[in-house]
Amino acid sequence: MAISTNEMIQKLQACAPYTEEPFPYKSLDLVDPTRSEELRRYFKRNAKLDLDRIAVSNLSTWEKARKISKFVSDHIPHDNQKEQIQELNAITLWEYAQRVSTGFNCRWHAVLLSELLLSIDITNRFVTCLPEDELDQDCHVVNLVWLPEMRKWAMIDSDMQEYVTDSNEIPLSLEEMRAELIAGRKLNIHRNSDLDGVAFMQGYWAKNLYWFNIHMTYGYDLEGHRHLPDCVVTLIPPGFHIPEKYSSFCTNVTTNAAAFWDGYKKESFKG
Repeated sequence: MAISTNEMIQKLQACAPYTEEPFPYKSLDLVDPTRSEELRRYFKRNAKLDLDRIAVSNLSTWEKARKISKFVSDHIPHDNQKEQIQELNAITLWEYAQRVSTGFNCRWHAVLLSELLLSIDITNRFVTCLPEDELDQDCHVVNLVWLPEMRKWAMIDSDMQEYVTDSNEIPLSLEEMRAELIAGRKLNIHRNSDLDGVAFMQGYWAKNLYWFNIHMTYGYDLEGHRHLPDCVVTLIPPGFHIPEKYSSFCTNVTTNAAAFWDGYKKESFKG
């Protein structure tokens, strides 16, 4: 029997508070400037996306991120991919999308968007958002973008063509979205298309904000055939038991949400 949005929110509200346990995992900034330049050249030549022009524009970081996210969502629809590829990066994913017009899933969307943003020095990470129900096979992957002008993270989702704001139109992070639902407030969801889907996304987020996985490395080629040292950290509510099917992957586990979401120390960010 399908579970209602209210029941999923109640599950979030019933979670034990996060802790301040030691968090031994460190972020690594391994973004290769040569690779960034290669990506910018490739997308200008092959996709008519002028990332250099966006980088030097007067747009805010958030406006730049939204512009690039819209480019991705305008050109690549959501679908389950029809074939697997070994190298997962912005170039190989773009080339796949040119071969297979039906698009690909949220994880590949998030990888592509992450690398495009990194290529113009926009700090971001992609996050896997998972449900409490171990029988639920569906999760969601989105990007968190650091906004130096606001000194905060913001969620952006090229796959579902959305972002979320508070009542003052300030973009929210995943952490803040979860807190909104726990407080009993509806998410203020903005979508590029399918405005009728906003109600669906309320329930979808209530389901998928239970626990999370995140890469601790900022860099290219974090998925598929990996080239960089990396560690993936899992954030769970205290007392939650990770389903067996994820146990081999989720080996670095924490209940310290503040450290998990913080990434770099804030003073080290540009801007």
